[in-house]
Amino acid sequence: MSIRHGIRSARSYLTILIGFMVGFAIVLWVEQQMPKRVETAEGIVLSKDFPALPATRALTLDEALWARVAWQYFVNNTQPNGLVNAEASQPWFSLWSTGSYLLASISAYQLHIISRSEFDDRILSALETLGTLPLLENGHPATYYHAETLTPLTRSSDNSGSAIDMGRLMIPLQILLWRYPEHALAVQQLLSKWHLDDLIAASGPQNTNLPVTRWVMRADESRSSYGYRLYASSMLRTINTASGLAVTQPPDGLKMIEIDSIMVPDEGLRTPWGKQPSLVTLPYVLTGLEQGFDARSGEIAWRIMQILQKRSQYEDQSVTINTDYAEQAPDYTASQPDSQPLTRTATENAVEPDTNPAARALLSTRGAFGWYALFRNNWSNAMRQHMLPMLEPGQGWKSGYNIDGSVNPKIEADTNAVILESLNYITSGQLLCLGCLSRASAADTDNAQEGVTPE
Repeated sequence: MSIRHGIRSARSYLTILIGFMVGFAIVLWVEQQMPKRVETAEGIVLSKDFPALPATRALTLDEALWARVAWQYFVNNTQPNGLVNAEASQPWFSLWSTGSYLLASISAYQLHIISRSEFDDRILSALETLGTLPLLENGHPATYYHAETLTPLTRSSDNSGSAIDMGRLMIPLQILLWRYPEHALAVQQLLSKWHLDDLIAASGPQNTNLPVTRWVMRADESRSSYGYRLYASSMLRTINTASGLAVTQPPDGLKMIEIDSIMVPDEGLRTPWGKQPSLVTLPYVLTGLEQGFDARSGEIAWRIMQILQKRSQYEDQSVTINTDYAEQAPDYTASQPDSQPLTRTATENAVEPDTNPAARALLSTRGAFGWYALFRNNWSNAMRQHMLPMLEPGQGWKSGYNIDGSVNPKIEADTNAVILESLNYITSGQLLCLGCLSRASAADTDNAQEGVTPE
């Protein structure tokens, strides 16, 4: 048998072998292109180049005007019942957006945008209405409500309440207890009506060597990333004696991902345009503005910001990692008399945002303001300046830019609240601060001596 005849007889096997080798080579190439992932039980500590946190200063004239534009959103969208729409002129709110409203009110008062009497009236009205919300069968609030009828709304078949959203709402409630004790009784009465234990669903121990339960996220939890767990855990750990162990234990170990030679938590989200992962940055920004960084959250925030600075220098902006996500509105129209539920045609949003979070990716206004407040450098200043076209006089600030570069025209409570928080951080530091009480009292005394009082 000749060599040619033998090759001809074995050509089918050779074809299969060559195809296998080509496929294997493709797999190896793809794996090399994907970001590297590791799992670690080690703590995250501050790097040597972690910058000094900026000192407080007075706002510039432009910044003072920007703060008043942000507050105008809440003036325009306050309901007669004392709560605020989560989105401009759209009658719905969530526990998350209500937390944003309370934090915006605290910031507006500390920035002297509103008087003490207006601040007290808004806080009391909001707390009283929250106390009248219809509760779920397990005794805690739903995640979403109709802003006019206070009817619970759902985005899915299971609306069991959101522990993450409750964690955000508990932050301004804690601030009120510490800094504004005249509202302490109203806060205590509100919390006494809610059975919060059920929000923390704990599993069994992870292994025999670590007999600690962990926090199991509910199926309908819209903010389930590591960053949001870290953000909410500081307040959720106060629910009961066992919750602290559950909420601070990572679900399956802390998974890290390498992007541009920088290791950050792998949040499990992917962009629709390919292999680049999406970073979740809002919870780290909020942690710094509201609670103050610890070594872990501060270092993660600093690493993410370094990645963003590197990516902003790329000529090909298609590889830019978007770091924030637009809020999804529930179907509030179904709760209105003689109204039909919202429908979606086959040509609209072929990919459901719930199944592809990156479809809602934003280069957000709130993120730009937050980064500038926390880490002031040329890049963060340029980012904030880039968002100035989002200002809508008399209405508030728009959400930011979509992944295709178009403007996201939504004007929301969360965006305008974070802007107020960031500007308040520039003047006073983090919102949840025991040591700031004496400084605030001294400042009020100085203002009184000079004949200047908060408006």
